[in-house]
Amino acid sequence: MRDNKLHTPDGFRDYLPRDYKFKLDIQSKIESVFNSHGYVPVSSPMLEYMEVFENKGSIPPTQMYRMFDREGDILTLRSDMTPPIARIAATNFSSDDFPLRFRYTENSFRCHESYKGKAGEFTETGVELIGASNVEADAEVIALAVKCLLAAGLSDFRVYIEHPGLISGALTESGLTRSDQTAAMNFLSDRNIAAAGKFLSTKTLGTDLRKLTGRLNSLTGGRALLDEMRGLSLGETAANVLEELARTNEILEDYGLSEYIRFDLGLSGHLDYYTGMVFRGYALGVGFSLLDGGRYDNLLPHYGMNACAVGFAVKIDNLVSILQKEAQPIVCDALIGYSAYVRKFALDAADELRRQGLIIENGLLIGNKTDGLNEHLSLARRKGIPGVIYFEGENSVRICDLVHNTSKTITIAELLRGDAL
Repeated sequence: MRDNKLHTPDGFRDYLPRDYKFKLDIQSKIESVFNSHGYVPVSSPMLEYMEVFENKGSIPPTQMYRMFDREGDILTLRSDMTPPIARIAATNFSSDDFPLRFRYTENSFRCHESYKGKAGEFTETGVELIGASNVEADAEVIALAVKCLLAAGLSDFRVYIEHPGLISGALTESGLTRSDQTAAMNFLSDRNIAAAGKFLSTKTLGTDLRKLTGRLNSLTGGRALLDEMRGLSLGETAANVLEELARTNEILEDYGLSEYIRFDLGLSGHLDYYTGMVFRGYALGVGFSLLDGGRYDNLLPHYGMNACAVGFAVKIDNLVSILQKEAQPIVCDALIGYSAYVRKFALDAADELRRQGLIIENGLLIGNKTDGLNEHLSLARRKGIPGVIYFEGENSVRICDLVHNTSKTITIAELLRGDAL
């Protein structure tokens, strides 16, 4: 029998120090981008009433952890941050405060029928821009998404923009029956392009719409693709969508970020959630998304606030898994060592180095006056710390670089000027 006190539940994990520091560093870099654009932090409780999420998001109730409180009300661990932020906005702000720019970094929870590597607990950091309905708002949020991935240290990635209104609008104005439209859009919302194309190939469609549906698996590109699609006669709704996407692309070009943007016009997001453009970020060669977002103008009215909104969330754990393949973090810059009679000099110097931004770990007087350096070198090697700062006297410091296997003796003044680190 398994001893559960030594295990975590399926879908949950521990973060050990090196990995957790790496994760926090990435979160901090992304949060700095949000801060610099005027997004302010908010936080919601881990437990919410079921009504906050029920029929108000893209997460089905079967994927929510649920329980009863003492009064018999159904509670759930939050499965998504957007509904709680909508609740916060509706109960604490008004249209006089628009536009609202919120950011968050929180853990969410989902109960998968079959885990197969899926996380039951995961970290998201993201933004919600509430009360701004134009393409300038859409472009700002997409630009933020690109900047976040760049700030985290990723370079080979693309953000793909979709719009559920393009194909749904074209099909609505095509003369297809309502049931045929629904069937085709369900295939697309499930990202089953092959099934959608096969289904529509049996239907009577106009020439330009046939061109569109006949290449659903190759409708990916940049500005040239938008120009090509705008040359087709797909109906008024589709024309308006393409015009909106073209204006969004213009703004992203002004941001200088268009090289990271692609349009995927053969896909569609969750039809019951997103009301406008949808976007996802992918690292090249990786099948899972690093961030998801889009416009969801129908959500806030559920909470009594007549407001439009757009936002996205970075999947921190997915991002960490990609970046850790490229670089291992340094948990500590140096280990500081000293004997008791020079302890004060060492501790004062260590604090100054920390104020300068270095991570300094205290060796805690291991060893003694004669062999303390060797003890510290051994400890640093075991822990993967790249250097040792050892105080040999009141103004004599031995600097040992374990990466290049070198050492030298300098003064405290030289140490604090950064001459050796």
